[in-house]
Amino acid sequence: MKKTMIYICIVAVIALLLSNSDKKHEKLAHWGYAGKEAPINWANLDARYNMCKDGKHQSPINITREDIIDSNLGDVTYYDDSIASNFENNGHTLKVNFKSGNMIEYASKEYALLQMHFHTPSENQINGKSFPMEAHFVHKDSKGNLLVIAVMFEITDDSNVIISKLLKNLPSKVGDKKDLKADIYGYDILPEDRDFYSFDGSLTTPPCSEGVKWIVLKNPVNISVSQLEKFKNIMQENNRPIQEQNNRYILE
Repeated sequence: MKKTMIYICIVAVIALLLSNSDKKHEKLAHWGYAGKEAPINWANLDARYNMCKDGKHQSPINITREDIIDSNLGDVTYYDDSIASNFENNGHTLKVNFKSGNMIEYASKEYALLQMHFHTPSENQINGKSFPMEAHFVHKDSKGNLLVIAVMFEITDDSNVIISKLLKNLPSKVGDKKDLKADIYGYDILPEDRDFYSFDGSLTTPPCSEGVKWIVLKNPVNISVSQLEKFKNIMQENNRPIQEQNNRYILE
């Protein structure tokens, strides 16, 4: 009888472990920006998205003058050593993937550039101002910590040279991935003046994981109306609404 109970307990433990393992490998729920899959419902789509509702340091935010602390932030050093490999439409955004070699150094840490993607309109705001488009440069350090550099786009009469190169290989359908024929280095699209704000935040898409370091450039780059429309026609509106700041420090 005793052996039987031990056997039953062992079987139950194994079954529980297998069940938990299966849950970890279950496909994450599909999410989007409209209807039942909209940002307000993300946490209800999948338990693994709970941080989208319960997180206290969520992104994006509105960067306001009264919340900024002058902290004499150190510079970001950019290393542009390799070109973009392809331009991808993943159904949520248009994403530029980079070959290894591009990186930044910030606060004595090195972060490798993984990819750049776009949101229309912007996700972050500066003093309540929303911009027509925002690009996110996603980086990761050797320990897996994420850092995102955000740059805003402002409409001008002049076309953006780098955007023009991207549009020649535009992946118009979901799942498309186009090799880039023109050489585009990691930080070509950034403005010359790269002064920035910095704060702790999260991913702006599910699972909304926190612990992401954000660097938002103060100065926008240009984009023409026709260029912007080509992005919007594919991505539609793919921005998460502004999140509560919750007394976070915004440094400059």
